[in-house]
Amino acid sequence: MSSVLDVSSLYDSYSSKAGDALTSAAAGKINSVNKDSSDEELMEACKSFETYFVQKMIEEAKKTTENEDEDGEYTKMFADMRNEQMAAAVTESGQIGLAQQLYDNLKMQYNL
Repeated sequence: MSSVLDVSSLYDSYSSKAGDALTSAAAGKINSVNKDSSDEELMEACKSFETYFVQKMIEEAKKTTENEDEDGEYTKMFADMRNEQMAAAVTESGQIGLAQQLYDNLKMQYNL
């Protein structure tokens, strides 16, 4: 049985476009999941994917409202960090629930 390659291949299409630390961390967690993974490891990989997904949604949403001329130098420097922290907070709160749905689906699909 392969690792969670269905999710990993979806993620890879996004990660090839971005080189941030969150991308690397999430990719590592997702690619390390296999049939011998514990429930905690699987959930952590699912949360990493949701955090990445939410961060990309935040970045795209902010593009529609930000005015580059008004942003200060420090705002631009720390925008990725801010977006990552916001995404992590949303994921941990469980408000979207993508990680839990993905976890439940993978447990059922791969009999983990």
